[in-house]
Amino acid sequence: MSCIAGRRFILSSTTAVFIVICSPPIYAQVPLWKVTKAGHEVVIEGYARTNAKCEPIDPPALSLDQPAAHGVVCWRPGTVWLRKVEEGNLAQCLRHVVRGIHVVYLPRGGYTGSDTVAYTVRFPSIDHPVRFDVTIEPDMAHSPTSVPADISAPADENLQPSGPIPACTALTS
Repeated sequence: MSCIAGRRFILSSTTAVFIVICSPPIYAQVPLWKVTKAGHEVVIEGYARTNAKCEPIDPPALSLDQPAAHGVVCWRPGTVWLRKVEEGNLAQCLRHVVRGIHVVYLPRGGYTGSDTVAYTVRFPSIDHPVRFDVTIEPDMAHSPTSVPADISAPADENLQPSGPIPACTALTS
């Protein structure tokens, strides 16, 4: 447990209170790991928010912290199976399937190798950092599922800027 220096408060001429704020240790986050083929997208993770009745509400905001060196990250609407509560007391909603968003990674054209991306999922009262590593393997010729309809494979090597993650449809040409 780590502690932050406290403050001394004088309650009377004979009583003093010293407050020390302690927090549990911060553990290094285990990165997500995915595999995809060159020119193919991979869904990294899905996120959703619900009300107390487990009905979907506006999804959390997404912010790109470390852009992919060899691809792009975007989001698209999708259904999300609720496996973990990040904020609030909504355990009754676990194992529900609701409307939310999927974070998607698409490697540049013919790139094969590895890539790393970090982003933050912003809920109203907490930020949830995510890091993922992806391995891009060579594609088999004539694959019918290469570039998705709502994303254009990026052709240049310009890094996607940090900041809000765009909708996948915003990346089409």
